[in-house]
Amino acid sequence: MKKVTAVLVPTIAGAVALIWLWPTSPDAPRQRPVQVVNTALPRLATLAREIEAVGTAQARESITVTSEVDGRLEKVAVIEGQSVKAGQALFLIDDRTARAQLARADAQLADAQAAWGRAQQLENSAVLSRAEADTLKAAQNAAQADRDSAAAQLANYQIKAPFAGVLGLRQVNQGSYVKAGDRLTTLDDLDYLEVLFAVPERYIGQIEIGQPVDVRSISYPDKSFSASVRQLDTRVDSINRTVTVKAMLDNTQRQLLPGQFLAVTLRTGEHHAVMIPEQSIVTEGAGSFIYVVEDSTATRREIHIGARQKGWVEVVSGITEQEIVVINGHTRLGAGAPVEVREDAAALQAELQPEAMPLFETSPDKSH
Repeated sequence: MKKVTAVLVPTIAGAVALIWLWPTSPDAPRQRPVQVVNTALPRLATLAREIEAVGTAQARESITVTSEVDGRLEKVAVIEGQSVKAGQALFLIDDRTARAQLARADAQLADAQAAWGRAQQLENSAVLSRAEADTLKAAQNAAQADRDSAAAQLANYQIKAPFAGVLGLRQVNQGSYVKAGDRLTTLDDLDYLEVLFAVPERYIGQIEIGQPVDVRSISYPDKSFSASVRQLDTRVDSINRTVTVKAMLDNTQRQLLPGQFLAVTLRTGEHHAVMIPEQSIVTEGAGSFIYVVEDSTATRREIHIGARQKGWVEVVSGITEQEIVVINGHTRLGAGAPVEVREDAAALQAELQPEAMPLFETSPDKSH
């Protein structure tokens, strides 16, 4: 009996099956899935150039009212918080001794004047020498000086307002004994306040007299006050590298007080900026990037951002206003990924809609 050996002949179907089941090379490229994204065009905006700082309010004119002499406080002629005029009497210190000294000075001056008068009649005679006449003249001058000094000393017993303003809290009571240098009250001109704030020296060339300044106080969180630049300091702080700016603020409503801290925004001009929605920006470490669509492909762009305003962000460099920016779907993207742009009016947040942003220019070709 012969032994039969089976020979397997592969069929076409089997070959196809083997090819189908054969493992593919790990190096073979794979087709990346298409990502659906929403996009928006950048917009042009006119933005104010602003410098933000912290300022301090001070009265345009301000003094601490003190006594220049010792004595009993005889009369308080005003009340706390009162508005007073320039030259108005505020306090009267017992001046009886000063009046007596003035009366004595007046009497001595009268005697000196009388002696000099008689000397003038005898000046050309042999009775009175030239030296004696000069002595009498000098005595009259000295008496006049003593009288003027006594009158000035008497005036110090009546304390008057040197300028119009508002009185602060009183530090003494009527009848108390005060000494020279004792603080009695304060006097401030509150109609106009000076706002002092420091800005870095690199901004000096952008600051001009008369520029508008927006001032805010924590006391009035929903209110802003208008001021204008009045003066720059003549020196730069060598330690902080800043220059002090003085702005003048109309405070006739008396809402702000000297000494308050204020948030200051100085407007130095305007510039045109390319703006994109904040929702399109991806932050990575200290940098920021976005995706733009080019030929149905996502391209990653590093950008430098500037001002932020109501959900829009200024792009200082990285894109132009003609490029299409991905605003939704970018969290799953990678550079070079194929994308499908799908129109969706709701993709842009409602508060970012162009019609809600009157600051934006309507001319897309306006130069920056």
